[in-house]
Amino acid sequence: MKVYDVGWFFESLYIGLVILCFAYLFVLLQNSKNTWQILDLKDEELPFVSIIVPTLEEEVNIRKCLTSLTRLDYPNYEIIVVDGGSNDKTVEIAESYGVQVIVDANLPTGWIGKSYGCHVGYRAAKGNVLLFTDADTKHTPKSLRLTVSHLLGSDVALFSMLPYLEAYNFYEFFPTFLYFLSFLCGGPRDDISNPYNKDSFLASGQYMLFTREGYEELGGHMAISNSLVEDVAFAKLCKEKELGLSFIDGTRLVQTRMYPEGFGQFFRAFRRAIWGGIVTLTPWRIGFMILWLLYFLFSPYFVIQSFFHSGGYFFWADYTIGIIVNIALYLAYAATIHFYFKSRGDMKWWISLFYPITHLMNLVVIGVAIIYGMHGKKVSWRGRYYSTQGTATLKQMEKERKEMQKVKVARKHETYK
Repeated sequence: MKVYDVGWFFESLYIGLVILCFAYLFVLLQNSKNTWQILDLKDEELPFVSIIVPTLEEEVNIRKCLTSLTRLDYPNYEIIVVDGGSNDKTVEIAESYGVQVIVDANLPTGWIGKSYGCHVGYRAAKGNVLLFTDADTKHTPKSLRLTVSHLLGSDVALFSMLPYLEAYNFYEFFPTFLYFLSFLCGGPRDDISNPYNKDSFLASGQYMLFTREGYEELGGHMAISNSLVEDVAFAKLCKEKELGLSFIDGTRLVQTRMYPEGFGQFFRAFRRAIWGGIVTLTPWRIGFMILWLLYFLFSPYFVIQSFFHSGGYFFWADYTIGIIVNIALYLAYAATIHFYFKSRGDMKWWISLFYPITHLMNLVVIGVAIIYGMHGKKVSWRGRYYSTQGTATLKQMEKERKEMQKVKVARKHETYK
């Protein structure tokens, strides 16, 4: 085959790839409208909410989180902090807010630390609605009133919301690309809200709001005890059981600064989460994510190549048009990342323009996560190590089921008293 033919073949594949990527994105955007179903409830009609915050070495974040939670414009709620045995000042700070603090450094076999902390919080919770939120979140005063009204108005078991991402250091912008990939893999928001569409599901562990009835019907955190991505696992479980699921992003009701402690924190967190997402999300949607990854890899390459071929790297076009087309496709990718994330977090235009730098770092994390997952290696977080393979034993799960049943029975007795 002549060089001419080879060049034309690969250029055509590249153009086809770009068209396919944007066609899929168009379908997602056309069916991804944030629709709030708000019930107009008086204070006395709002249910009692238990807010559960699992912590481990969170002294950097916990003060802002609890300050915002204690200032919520909501009439009846409790805050439960469940600490996994921190060696810093997390517990001391939490206790200074007068909230309920439970310290449980025990981690049973087959459990991920965060999920176990949430499970412990559930056992102590009195609310008819349960909010599981992370220590690195900051909540606006009206957020809980609005989300509870939506939870009840939309008649779902789980409502989840993606917090607005605050970023200050360069490495804190890295998750923007991974947020975009999760959007591609999760599916259209309208399909996520459809309990009969099994291919579309997504949730954020930073804000998961359940009705108690729905949470218990799902099996609680016990049902996903060994999942590295408990949020996506819950979303998938909702679809499997055909229970209501609602997911909204692009609001500022809750903010988060995820990795203020450095790049290493980001690397360890996503190395842990990416493999869990790969084995949980819908395979054919992951395929479209891979197409966008290829688009990212080819885009800067074709721009550079177009300047080094006097006949135009696009052989079916002249030299100038070839350069213009390649630059346009590069900028189209940059614009997509920028406008997608603009309403979801802090985004500097130059971060989008020089996306190959941030994306390459993300690819390294993705690659390491895949290697660890395929070889069953353990990943670490906050000094704890978790297997990338399922480790929950049937004996342990049966024990936890019995404990959950005891909680439900005890609650019914309290209701009848």
